[in-house]
Amino acid sequence: MRSLRCLFIFLITIFSSCVAQEEPSCPMILNYIQQNLPNCGVLKNSDGFVYVDVDDEYIHKLVTFIQKDGFEEPPYFGNSGLVGAHITVIYPDEIKKYGVERIQECGETIYFVPKECQIVHPPKWQEIDEVYFLVVEAPELDRIREKYGLPKREYDFHITIGVKPKMAKSA
Repeated sequence: MRSLRCLFIFLITIFSSCVAQEEPSCPMILNYIQQNLPNCGVLKNSDGFVYVDVDDEYIHKLVTFIQKDGFEEPPYFGNSGLVGAHITVIYPDEIKKYGVERIQECGETIYFVPKECQIVHPPKWQEIDEVYFLVVEAPELDRIREKYGLPKREYDFHITIGVKPKMAKSA
């Protein structure tokens, strides 16, 4: 469970000071999604981390479109405490800060619309050079956050489909 919390803290840090740009391979990715992947998932809660669990093919298949650019799968797989492909809805620190005790909507199907792809450059001191997002529109998620007294989300709802590690500098 500690590794799960570390991962969430890492991702929050990445998003806190990023610059996004539109990505050219996006039309192919959006087309693939439209033809092959579901536009829904199930709302879940894992120790205060509330997310939409989406088909893992959102990462396993879509990362193949960007591997040539140095991206690899994000570290969401391989451990029973990791959630796989997902859309973050509420972070654990928000659950504590706003005193949210139970999310009644857990278990419900949430629909979303893939909108665009973005590459985000995290702060210089991170081990990750770039993060590749699929931005989604999901009005139901905004309603859930509002219902529980949470502020408007700081970032677009998205699925992280790839990360590009920083290259080691040779001496």
